[in-house]
Amino acid sequence: MLIFKALHLITMVCWFAGLFYMFRLFVYQAKNQSNKSNSDLLKQMAFKLFYYITTPSMVLTLLFGMLLLMHIPVYLHVPWFHVKMLFILILLTYHYFVGYTLHKFMKDEIFLSVRQCRIINEVPTVLLIIIIGLAVLKPNL
Repeated sequence: MLIFKALHLITMVCWFAGLFYMFRLFVYQAKNQSNKSNSDLLKQMAFKLFYYITTPSMVLTLLFGMLLLMHIPVYLHVPWFHVKMLFILILLTYHYFVGYTLHKFMKDEIFLSVRQCRIINEVPTVLLIIIIGLAVLKPNL
C-alpha cells in the first residue's frame, strides 16, 4: 500500500508541475504573437509539456489513487473524501481547459489576455492547497 501512496504522490507532483507551467507558457505565447520563432518554440514546449508529462502524470495519479482507495475503501464513506473528490473533478475540468486552451493557442487563436492567463495560472495552486489540506487534515465535515 505504501508503494501506491508514494507513486500517487510522485505522479501528483509531476501533474501539478505541468499545470503550474502551462499557463505561464500561454502568458509568453500571448506576449509573443508577433514573433513567429518565439511563438513556434512556445507552442512546441507547451505541446510536449501537456502531452508528454502533464497528461500522463494525471492518468497515473488517478490510477495510483484508485489503487490506494482499493486498499482503504472506508474513505468512500467519509464526508471529507467526498469534498476532496469534488475538488479533484474541478481539477480535471481545469486540466481539460488547459488542453482546450493549448489547442486554440496552437492555431494562433489567442482568446485570453496576458492578465487572464496570469489569473488562471493561480487556479491549480488553490486546488492543491484544498486537496492536500483535505487529505492530510481529514476534517470532520
